[in-house]
Amino acid sequence: MAEYDVLIIGAGASGLAAAAAALKQGRRVAILERNDEPARKIRATGNGRCNYSNVDAPKSAEVVDRLRRLAGIEPAVEEGRIYPRSFEASTVAEALAAACSGADLILNARAVSAQKDGDVFTVKTEDGRTFVSRALILACGGKAGIQYGCTGDGYKLAESFGHSMEKPIPALDAMVCPEDLEALHGVRAQARASLNMESGIGCGSEFCSIYASKGPEGRSDYQPPAFPVSEQGEVQFTRNGISGIPVMDLSRYLRLMPGTVYTLSLDFFPELSDEELERLLDERERRFGSGIKGLLPEKLAEYIEEPGKGRWAKDLCFIITGTRGWKNAQATCGGVPLSEVDPDSFESALCKGLYITGELLDYDGPCGGYNLNWAFRSGLAAGNCAGKDC
Repeated sequence: MAEYDVLIIGAGASGLAAAAAALKQGRRVAILERNDEPARKIRATGNGRCNYSNVDAPKSAEVVDRLRRLAGIEPAVEEGRIYPRSFEASTVAEALAAACSGADLILNARAVSAQKDGDVFTVKTEDGRTFVSRALILACGGKAGIQYGCTGDGYKLAESFGHSMEKPIPALDAMVCPEDLEALHGVRAQARASLNMESGIGCGSEFCSIYASKGPEGRSDYQPPAFPVSEQGEVQFTRNGISGIPVMDLSRYLRLMPGTVYTLSLDFFPELSDEELERLLDERERRFGSGIKGLLPEKLAEYIEEPGKGRWAKDLCFIITGTRGWKNAQATCGGVPLSEVDPDSFESALCKGLYITGELLDYDGPCGGYNLNWAFRSGLAAGNCAGKDC
């Protein structure tokens, strides 16, 4: 039976950050990781560049400074997104691993149970090993990116301590529709994307209460957005759906339930009113013999003008049946409610000495470094507090 001051389950972003912070307090730290290497998901983030924060993310400057001092990660800013100066995700993974070199990193160790007796936590792994600690940090992650070992193991561990759970769903993912979009496959275009719920259930209803934790820092006074919810930027068509950052951001609001139907509308001319666009197309038709051709990518222009499609450049609408799923999702929507942890230390409100961090919590931000910022921020805070309290 191995005994430690701080035991961390999960060697991802929040787990490694927590370990580095606890080690700084001079504590005996162990990290249990179910994979055969740490930081697998970190190495794949940001298309291998690791967009680990954003200048507009909450407490971003503090997170970036802590990572610089603890692990030597030097930042570079590109359009508000913060990357390591090398623009290589491996830099972040290796720097964090080095910062945790004083901890016992135990690989291929899947935690299957955890309990607290008195002031001591006991964790057992699938292969029968037992670990004891004064503080326990659940940094197991969510379910997004199952190919990196993200299986949602932490949900049962958190529930075993009495925590509730908002149903996890894939977030920051492309949307899927039943229509065959082979003709548009690979086409990219600037647009305003609007997600609408067609069931007639409006905000303020019981249904919309699921969005209550989506505001900044899960504020209790946050009001969920009224549908439609819109984002603007480059969208990309796939054979069976629509992707791109605006669509991926909107996927955070996609909760398929009985009686609900979601539609996605694309407006390729958000800067023009219907009347202004009509005048522009009429003028182009008179002068050049083609209205929309030349204003949009050729395949998209042909698709919109095709007889019988019944679509228009300001409202290209699709029924949405879901997302591509956990393998392609970049984040998890759902998890332990933020109301069940301290907002500064991330200590459980139900069990002293237990901390819950990162994607295991019901927090999901937009694309652009917000979610990794959250993972690092919560991990650093939990490791720092757990180390002091031991």
